[in-house]
Parts: sequence; structure tokens; C-alpha cells
Amino acid sequence: MLTVVSCDDGDIIVTSFEFDDSTLELCRGSLLNEFVFFKINTTTNEAISYNFTSPIYNDTTVTDTPILIDLENDDNQLVYRQFNNTVTSDYYCNTIPDSDITVTEELISISGEASIIVEIVDEDDNDGVLAINEDVTVNVEDEDINGDGDLENDDTDNDGIPNYKDQDDDNDNVLTSVEIPNNDVTDESFLDTDEDGTPNYLDEDDDGDGIKTINEDLDNDGSPRDDDSDNDGIPNYLDNDDDNDGILTIDEDINQINDARDDDTDDDGIPDYLDTNSDNDEAPSFTGEVSSSLDNTVITTFRTTLTVNNILFGGSNDQFTDEDFSFGFRDQEISITTPK
Repeated sequence: MLTVVSCDDGDIIVTSFEFDDSTLELCRGSLLNEFVFFKINTTTNEAISYNFTSPIYNDTTVTDTPILIDLENDDNQLVYRQFNNTVTSDYYCNTIPDSDITVTEELISISGEASIIVEIVDEDDNDGVLAINEDVTVNVEDEDINGDGDLENDDTDNDGIPNYKDQDDDNDNVLTSVEIPNNDVTDESFLDTDEDGTPNYLDEDDDGDGIKTINEDLDNDGSPRDDDSDNDGIPNYLDNDDDNDGILTIDEDINQINDARDDDTDDDGIPDYLDTNSDNDEAPSFTGEVSSSLDNTVITTFRTTLTVNNILFGGSNDQFTDEDFSFGFRDQEISITTPK
């Protein structure tokens, strides 16, 4: 709340502001580049707002240096108000305020300087693994999954997107969130289908059959999860015998080039690893084409921090003790999708 004292001549002397427990909110004005930050104390029916115009402020654009605005005109003012009734954000966000709301006290700044800073405080790919757990510079089995503390140099698939921003860390077209049960790589139950020591979310060949997971998307729909050639309930990318003929897929690589897709003993157009009988063509056909990678979405949290310094209000303010007032911060979360 606002701490004030009254003089004999009726002037209000501001001594301090107390809005620490109130949420910082933002509305856009009716004019171009017009904004208002505000905090409302519903207990005492009071609010403080900062109205300003800025062609460079955007709550999702990082500021290289603070945006500094002088509080010396009607377009840039710090305003304290007391009301006869409880107000909501509609009071500041609607063009026409509620007619039932009356301002009983008002203080308007005549000088000061606002400082606005926008920064990114969090980025994550929402892949089921916390960003801090995607530092893979140490063994994933190690409980100290944080490694060297630097997430930017951890890029398992070398696609230029660090794991903590990459929804598909190994670029196998299976989302990391799918490849990690319980959303926790530190959990002993994380998936490692081929038991090679590399969990599926970091393994390009999840079942260790010599065919990369991304190449087991036979219908080219962008996900290998629904491709099950032998209809045994296990998708090919997790099945080390894709046609269930008793011969492991990795052993059907006849020419030993670590890829069974080009081995077709009976020349029927069906690779042996998908052909239950290499003398006929009863098995499903295989296009041999590699599906495209998934688009990547990063959830980014931008934080706006607002302070107003050297505040002076109209009237006598000799006893004002909060010349530098911090509005606190407001976070804005957005999703940014880019093609991989």
C-alpha cells in the first residue's frame, strides 16, 4: 500500500510504496506503441501504474541496453490512485473504465526516469527433460547429470540446436519426451532398448539393429512410432527383428555395410529385413526413402523488469523515501517454431 501523511493545507505527502505482493500486469493502449504497466492492491483498493509510449519496447524482444524514458510529459507518467471500490485489470485494459469506479485520491509524477529491461530467463524444448538435465558432457547414468554446467555445448545430433532447445535430441524423429518415461533422464527406468549404454533419446539407432531410427519411418509420416512391419505390437525402431522371421535385422545386412536396407536377396523390391520369405514378395513394400525431420519448437520466457528512479510527484514531497521504485518483473512465455 501507499504510506502517506496529510498536511494542514490538504496536500498529500508520499513517503513510500508497498506493492511487493501485487502482480505486475501489462496492457497495450489504444494508440500505437502505447503501454501501461500496473499493480493493483485489492485489499486497500489502490493501484499504481506507469503509462508510457515507446516505439522500441516489445515484451518478447531482448534489450541490449535498458530502455530509459523520462517522466516529464503526459505520455510517460507514474500514477498512484485510490478508489472507492475494488478495481480489476479491466480498469487499465478497457478503453472505457467502469462507471462505478471513482478515483478518491490521485498522485501523478512530474519527473523521474523509467528503466525497462527485457531478457530471456528460460528456454526449453518441452521434450520432457528439464534443460538442466540435458547437459550430457558426462555419462547419462551419472547422477551428476549437470556435467560442466554449460548447456550450450551439448548438441547430440550436431544440428546446431543445443539439446535443451531441441525436442528431438538425437534427430531420429521420435520426440525426446516419448523416449523418456517419467520425464526424467536421472530415473533408472529411462529407455535404452538395445542396452548399449546410450538412452533412446540420445541414440540414433534405438534398437541396435543397424538401421537408424529415422530410417524406420516406412510410411514417411514424420514419425517411426506407427511402423510395425510384423504387427507384433513393437514398432520397427524398437524391434531388432522387424519381420519376425527369426533372423535379427542386423544379421540381414548381407553386404556388411551396417545398413540392411539395401539387401534384397530375391530382388523383389523388399529388403530382407522386412521380408519374411526372401523367395517371395508377401511382406510390405519399403520405399527406401528417409522421412524429413520434425520441426523444432522452443518455449522461451522473456522477462520485463521495470524500475522508476528519482520520482517526484506534484505538490510537497519532502518526506518521500522511495525515490527509486521497483515494479518488479513480468514474464511472457512464447513458443517459437523453426524447421530443422
